[in-house]
Amino acid sequence: MPTFAYQVRDQEGKKRTGKLEGVSEKAVADRLMSEGYLVTSVRPAVAFKGIGRAEFFGKRISIADLSMFYFQLGNMLDAGVALLSALRTAADQADNRSLRRTSRDLANRVEGGESLSDALGAHPKIFTAVYRTMIQVGETSGNLGEVLRYVAELSERREELSHQVRSALAYPVVLMFASIGVLIFMIVWLIPALTTVFAKAGVPLPLPTRMAFGLSLWVKSNWALLLIALAAAATGLRFGLRITACKYQWDRFWLSVPVIGILVKRVEVSRWSRSVALMLSSGVPILKTLELARHLTRNEWLRASLANVYRFVQEGEALAETLTKGAVFPPDVVQLVATGEQSGQLDQMLFKAANFYDKLVERSFKRFTSVLEPFFILLMGVIVGFIMVSVLLPIFDMLKFFG
Repeated sequence: MPTFAYQVRDQEGKKRTGKLEGVSEKAVADRLMSEGYLVTSVRPAVAFKGIGRAEFFGKRISIADLSMFYFQLGNMLDAGVALLSALRTAADQADNRSLRRTSRDLANRVEGGESLSDALGAHPKIFTAVYRTMIQVGETSGNLGEVLRYVAELSERREELSHQVRSALAYPVVLMFASIGVLIFMIVWLIPALTTVFAKAGVPLPLPTRMAFGLSLWVKSNWALLLIALAAAATGLRFGLRITACKYQWDRFWLSVPVIGILVKRVEVSRWSRSVALMLSSGVPILKTLELARHLTRNEWLRASLANVYRFVQEGEALAETLTKGAVFPPDVVQLVATGEQSGQLDQMLFKAANFYDKLVERSFKRFTSVLEPFFILLMGVIVGFIMVSVLLPIFDMLKFFG
């Protein structure tokens, strides 16, 4: 049925707005009047799409904003505040314009009779399917407030891991672009200018200088072709990674790269362990948990491995036994899972695994960057050193010639 936006006044004269489904505007108006409202407006609703960026140039809804939203809702519900009131309070307190609009839309939908999980489903690009399912389980089991706090914790930990990755790569990326900038300046401007001076002076050019000049000449002659090739490669990679088979091979390659592959696996083990632990603590059945958890990773190779884990458990195997069949989960995690299954405390054991791997990931990134930074500095030194030698050798020859 179509959805209609309405404006009414209640018995105290206060203005109320919302959305209702109905066969026609008249049917919606009749329903509102039967509930004691004075109807001032009923019109077809414009669908508010769940987008990560606000309409009308608003701010993007960050993971931190969503974590706070879930946390506030959970606390208010546990304090005895009704869901509708909690949503409206969250909307009033939201600093982010997009989140404020979304919260008000959720409140209108809940007021219209939808459950919170169904209302969240109207904004799939903001509220993921995994979180919606956890919230749906919380609604069914009657512990929605607790589940919302679990969701807040899960999204917060994912943001912290992402922040660690960005922080670890920030300085090496700056060094890399600085090296590229210096290299371009020397090849395109410095070397050609100095080579012209050397040629006019009649100084014979040594091999390093001839190599640098040849590279400079090639870049200046083929810069358009080079840019087209780089753009084509970037575009091809971007569209190729949208194909599952290509993305699978790409992810598999990076997992096989020394150091980087180990880091990626540790990050994914941490995320998977915490996600499964939180969903099990929220009352989500084990099979549903495993099905949802595999969609939390964007790595297609790992997703395929987790799909096998789900299939084997569905066929009756123990979770710990299935984890040993892949090359993802290390023995210590498998042992914790086995202990959890035997003791009936699987969620608690997975929390321990997640906490351990969170710290391990943090230490690993620190070690990785401590090696990566001097590597880029050394690489930059070698490149600049080669070019400086190319420039200085003819200068020394000129000094000898005129001396």
